This record gives sequence, C-alpha cells and structure tokens, in this order.
Amino acid sequence: MSAAASQPAYPQLSAESTSAVAQRLAEVVSRYHGDTLADDQLLELRSRLGTQLAAAERLHRFPLRNDQEPIFVVRADDGGVA
Repeated sequence: MSAAASQPAYPQLSAESTSAVAQRLAEVVSRYHGDTLADDQLLELRSRLGTQLAAAERLHRFPLRNDQEPIFVVRADDGGVA
C-alpha cells in the first residue's frame, strides 16, 4: 500500500478546531432549546460535545485495514424465549 493510500481523506482537526466545532454545535442547540436550558447546562453540553468530537477524531486516526474484524461480537437477543 502506498503512503498516499494510508493517509486519511481529510486533514486532522486541531484541538482549537474541535473546540470551535463544539462551540458552534452548542450554539445550534441554544437557538432551538436555549429557553429551556440554563447557562450551566449549555456549558456542560459544550464541554461534552468537545470531548466526544476529540474522541471521534482520535478513533478516526486509528489505522485499520479492510480485512480487520471488529473486536466486539453481536448476538441476537431472543428476549428470553426458550
């Protein structure tokens, strides 16, 4: 595999960019639900959005090949029917 093929399709987000995206998303929520949320709730939302965006960015940068299987196993739940 060439070096170009192993590069991600978009540039890596910096911490400042991630924070800016979290701020904008919090602004959207504030526009729709600002009258029902307290200021401390909006600050908490912005913080959690930033954390989630940073985690998604780190996960996206983890190299995987097409032939790699996920580490988890999915099983159907029969609802306890025997």
